[in-house]
Amino acid sequence: MHDEFAKIDWLKKRFEKGTVSFSEVIVGIGDDAAVIDFGGRPTIVTVDAQVEGVHFRRDLISCRELGRRAVIAAASDVWAMASTPSGAVIALTLPNGFADADYRELIEGIAEASELTGARIIGGNLSHGHSLSITTTVFGLPEAKPIMRSGARPGDRIYVTGELGGAALGLALLQAGASDLENAESFVARWRRPPVHGRIVQELARCATSTIDISDGCLQDLQHVCAASGVGAVIYAKDLPKAPGYLKLCKTLDLDPVELALTGGEDYELLFTAPADAAGIPATSIGEIVRAREVQVLDDEGRPIQFDRPGYRHFS
Repeated sequence: MHDEFAKIDWLKKRFEKGTVSFSEVIVGIGDDAAVIDFGGRPTIVTVDAQVEGVHFRRDLISCRELGRRAVIAAASDVWAMASTPSGAVIALTLPNGFADADYRELIEGIAEASELTGARIIGGNLSHGHSLSITTTVFGLPEAKPIMRSGARPGDRIYVTGELGGAALGLALLQAGASDLENAESFVARWRRPPVHGRIVQELARCATSTIDISDGCLQDLQHVCAASGVGAVIYAKDLPKAPGYLKLCKTLDLDPVELALTGGEDYELLFTAPADAAGIPATSIGEIVRAREVQVLDDEGRPIQFDRPGYRHFS
């Protein structure tokens, strides 16, 4: 089980084979978040970790931005269930020598994200460790009923919010020491400061058939939707939304703009499917759901494009 998703699949099977039935669990392992019925309105529960050396380097991001980023990344899973964040608990692991000023800045970033997302910080844990990490559990409430990955149907259109590839480009610029290039600052900020999606939740609840947040790469996350729904998909490369200056900077860094947009990850945009006649959706259509259980990306001439990997995977 060297692959991240093989480990997750084993976990899912392990905890589903128990003899105890939990009728309160509406959605368990395998979606963006769990859904639990405590006897009233269903509650969304998700957890996300940001670990130094894996998700970030402290020389590339300020402590305030890191705190903000950690909470919004976790809240993104709640938005992806067409739900609104309501509370959060956070476990902080601080390394030796972590300055008080940095600690305060980290907390200020968490507080800023709490206000932006609506997830009130209600508890957590503080401990010492070898590296800095932030583990965030967010609770939320659905607008109507939670939208899951498993509802996509042939004929649905595939939509994404915002632009794709900007966060991965921003990280690449930082790692290359090229953050002073023209237009680079906006992409660096895009990686450091993920978007907030509270305003689209009602639209998702109204018309989405399936949803997922784009954390590991648009292509890979779409594959999760297709696997859960038992369908396939076609993506049109020409329709991928890109921010101004994206293509020029990709060329400067010798990066394939289509590959980066689809596999770069950490956009924290929302990908969802909806009927082709759905109106008033503040997002871009990039393809369609099909019956064949295969996900294809087509170039401007309609030819399939192949990638070495669909997105980021831990343990690979």
